[in-house]
Amino acid sequence: MFAGLALALGGGHFTIATLAALPFGARLMHLGMPEMLRRYHAGRVAWVATWLERTGFLIAALAGIVRPAGFTLAGFLVGFAIGVIGQQLYDGSMASLHSEATTAETYGRYTAIKSRWGSVAGLALGILASVVLDATERLGVPAHVARSLAIAGGVAIHVLISLPLKRMRSRARLIAKTVPPVAPSLPTPTTPNGALTPQRSWVVLPRTPEQWRLVRFALAWGFAIGFSTRQGEALAIGHLGVSVGTIMLLSAIAVGGGVVGAKSWGQLGDRFGGKGLMSIAFAGLSLDPLWWLAALFIHPAFLFVGYVLYGISNSGWNITMAMTLVRTAGPGAERIRAFVVYSVAFGLAAGIAPMLSGALLNVMDARYGATAAYGALFIIAFALRLAAYPWLRQVPAPQAERGSYVSAVVLRAVRWRVRRKAA
Repeated sequence: MFAGLALALGGGHFTIATLAALPFGARLMHLGMPEMLRRYHAGRVAWVATWLERTGFLIAALAGIVRPAGFTLAGFLVGFAIGVIGQQLYDGSMASLHSEATTAETYGRYTAIKSRWGSVAGLALGILASVVLDATERLGVPAHVARSLAIAGGVAIHVLISLPLKRMRSRARLIAKTVPPVAPSLPTPTTPNGALTPQRSWVVLPRTPEQWRLVRFALAWGFAIGFSTRQGEALAIGHLGVSVGTIMLLSAIAVGGGVVGAKSWGQLGDRFGGKGLMSIAFAGLSLDPLWWLAALFIHPAFLFVGYVLYGISNSGWNITMAMTLVRTAGPGAERIRAFVVYSVAFGLAAGIAPMLSGALLNVMDARYGATAAYGALFIIAFALRLAAYPWLRQVPAPQAERGSYVSAVVLRAVRWRVRRKAA
């Protein structure tokens, strides 16, 4: 929706690149998250962050409706930037709160349930919003007004998040009273020799060789992901003639795709660990640029296939990454330290990459046309994603089975069920 509004306001390749870069750049806020959680409870930080996010996105929507002379795109991007800062503060605090509201034995299933119901809600609301938006624009409402109102409507619905957030805070307090505290010297994959000397600082930096290996993967993967982020939406809307409502529908389908296999991701993670499953989800996400190429050169119907598979793989990635990087014991500030290191490094790389891809599109579009420009973009994006795999193998993680072994177990179980039903 934000990409569609940016195009309606007259934005070009660099505007879309800025939209892609801002959410990743805002991950720098995670640097201070451990110290913030040391001072304040995760639930309170999440509460403040939700209101900051709503305020920023409302500013962006108002800029799209009013279109102040000479300040339209700037006002839109400023509001969007405020919103994504709140969004990243929310994500960082919730990473800790989710682990506090469950136990280590059920964390995978808990994360899968959260993902599954979030996918259901996103699918239902996304389909409704896409139908309403397309109908509104067909009735003659200016595109910038219709898309701005859609953003404002999404912000209004987001108010409902305050209800489960209150229950999660209560649940976390109850578990904290019943679960005995963990010794601060407990070794972790990123601190194999036990906890390091505490540093009360608003800037979290890597301090062990294991954490630096995590940073190297985050940089490689972040750059690969950020290189084509948002540009696919711009391609579909500006070059393939797909309506913004249809893109919203496809995005809803991608979110809904998280329903498929979410329960299995969580159960397999509890049984086999997260690292091997991460490689399976990585493979699905790496194929994403190929679906955009197929949509560009063969038929736009491949967008549907790409969005569905992306939704399934992204759901698995989020579940297994949380299981690999977020601890389920200890103080809230320490639970997410590895997550913060990864998130900030990923955000830095993914925030720089869209600006380079925007420059590439500008140059190639002017010389060879949009088709060649987008084709080159997605070929490079695919190569970058494949190049990140060796770094994934070096990521320090809790004991887990290899992805090939987990795949073999799953396929064997599927074959057994098929034979049983056939008999």
